[in-house]
Amino acid sequence: MAARRPPVPRSDDSIDTPEDGAAAPPPDADEVERLRQANLRLLADFENLRRRQAREGEAAGRAGRRAVVLVLLPVLDTLERALATGSTDPKFYAGVAATQRLFERALREAGVEPIESLHQPFDPSLHEAIATVDTDEAEPGTVVREEQRGWRMGDEVIRPARVVVASSPEAAAPWR
Repeated sequence: MAARRPPVPRSDDSIDTPEDGAAAPPPDADEVERLRQANLRLLADFENLRRRQAREGEAAGRAGRRAVVLVLLPVLDTLERALATGSTDPKFYAGVAATQRLFERALREAGVEPIESLHQPFDPSLHEAIATVDTDEAEPGTVVREEQRGWRMGDEVIRPARVVVASSPEAAAPWR
């Protein structure tokens, strides 16, 4: 028994069936439109899938960078505390300062920026208030001291700044 060969397309878009030599009837207009619409839906679905994959890839990249930065920030905090403490060995101090500068430069190149807090109005989306202090030297609600620097990546806060906020002595009096 001879094997059947698949239909062979011809230049006039009809299909020649080798068995009987008769051409298949052309599809009707409704069938052509249905297939065209199905093709358009498939193309749209594919484009949506491609866009979603791109968004998810970008989000995964941001989440990965954020996770790495969160692990590394305590190292930078320790370098800053070492610099604040000082050293009797000027070469050691210079080495720690150079390491801290390199570390900050690497963070900036990765798109991570410090949050400016000192003398700024307290913003709960950027700051974590750890204390208030009565003072006439700053407006109430102003950050007067930064205990730990905050960091952001683009518009996203990675770690809020831990700050001390000014309050007025009159506002605190009823609570004493």
